[in-house]
Amino acid sequence: MTTMTLTPARRTTRPMGLALGSVAGAALLVAGVWNALIQQHVTTSRPPSVIGPHVPRSHAMHLYYAWFAGTVPQERADTLLAMVGVCGLVLLADALRRRVGDRDLLSRSSCTGIGAGGLLWLVGAVVAVAGHRAVALMATHGNPITVVNSIAFTVDVTADAFSAAAFLLLGMALLALGIAPVRAGGRRWAALGTVTGLTSLLVAVGYIEGIDLVTTYVLGLLAAVLVPAWLVWTGRLFDSVVS
Repeated sequence: MTTMTLTPARRTTRPMGLALGSVAGAALLVAGVWNALIQQHVTTSRPPSVIGPHVPRSHAMHLYYAWFAGTVPQERADTLLAMVGVCGLVLLADALRRRVGDRDLLSRSSCTGIGAGGLLWLVGAVVAVAGHRAVALMATHGNPITVVNSIAFTVDVTADAFSAAAFLLLGMALLALGIAPVRAGGRRWAALGTVTGLTSLLVAVGYIEGIDLVTTYVLGLLAAVLVPAWLVWTGRLFDSVVS
């Protein structure tokens, strides 16, 4: 097993890595729990249940998208909070990459992969936020409901594709990083990264195959528990090397 070495830096009195990891982790924790509550209709109303064989399809879609429009503000706020956490993940991964020795190509590439996965997720999140807002506005302003439905389908498929690619890249990068653990971090830090990476790959499969159970509950575990724990631990590790 290779060992990832970190290049010492000037002494600092501020634990910036831990602060960044804690803020990002807290944002993801809240966003993950909030998203689970939204998905379970705890903080939002349930979708209309009048859809049936005797209800015209166009009328059913009008009812559904009228309900959907009411959930968009909460979904947007939750996504923006998650974006704060993912931005912290990208920044921390880049900071860690800069501290890795130049000869450790695997570790540097892994950190780059983590950051790239975060950026991919951010792009997909922007697509989802903007697209769902457009769908909500169109649905409540007299536009043809079949057109609204087609646009909503396109937005969802595109956002899911970005999410699948992001979690696939993040998972592979975390697994690769676990192969070359930081000397100061020990095996437990590497094990946490490995578990987080495997869970991320499972979420990617959930998006690819359209498994709602995975993209709801497993994603919640990843966003609210595993990634925040990895962020805080990595921030502490970064500070212990820099200080």
